Amino acid sequence: MTKLPSKETQTGLEELFSKHQLLPVLREQFAEMGDDQIVVEPAMATEALAQLYLHRQADVPTMVGILSPKYGDPQAVADKLLLLCEIDYMDYQESSDKFIVKFDVSEDVQEMLDRYQYPLPMVVPPKQVRQNHHTGYMTINGSVVLNGSDYFDDKDMCLDHLNRANSVALALSMDVIHSEEGKYIRPTRNPGEDFSDFRKRQKQADIFYATSVDVMESIDSLSDELYLTHKFDRRGRCYASGYHVNTQGTDYNKAVLQLANKEVIE
Repeated sequence: MTKLPSKETQTGLEELFSKHQLLPVLREQFAEMGDDQIVVEPAMATEALAQLYLHRQADVPTMVGILSPKYGDPQAVADKLLLLCEIDYMDYQESSDKFIVKFDVSEDVQEMLDRYQYPLPMVVPPKQVRQNHHTGYMTINGSVVLNGSDYFDDKDMCLDHLNRANSVALALSMDVIHSEEGKYIRPTRNPGEDFSDFRKRQKQADIFYATSVDVMESIDSLSDELYLTHKFDRRGRCYASGYHVNTQGTDYNKAVLQLANKEVIE
């Protein structure tokens, strides 16, 4: 049976993305901890915990640079960070001169972030990109340039090319995804690689694979076709915006995608 998703379905997917942007979610998760302490203003405590979770570990200049001048001059911010260490909100490692994250978000929140903090493939044809802050999504706006700045707001961009790339209907090959040939191959240790670094890289790859399959199965349950939106980089090269599903990703990413409109070649 052909699956014909509606614009409301697409809007719902975009709302999931909007609700699971990394820093806003982290600030919400750590806001209660910030409110519970009195040695540092709650807003700074919340922001410090969120930023440190994002970086996992960061040296003093990095954290001071992020939090100053909003929360005081550099010395005042550094003193407040040390106070947060004293009340066990974060760790400080003197040997490396780094603050170390001490608290994680809950497992269910992390799973939602893994799935939805990146834009999902579209299940309806993208909207026409008509100006430099259109993306093709129904409700999500942003620069047509990756990590774009105000510099590109009034520049002439080849929007026709983005619209051509966005209009290509794709399909997921679930047979490949679930076949022995499509089986995930775990990363191997590189020569000279520290074992802890290897295990960290392997764990990240495992999570990416499992989440990607989950996202692809969810998209496939909604639609027989999908669309990827595209952006330019600062040199004019074109890239697909997908994360879990991407025509320019790993060999596995490429293998599970095919054109939705097929023709028999004789």
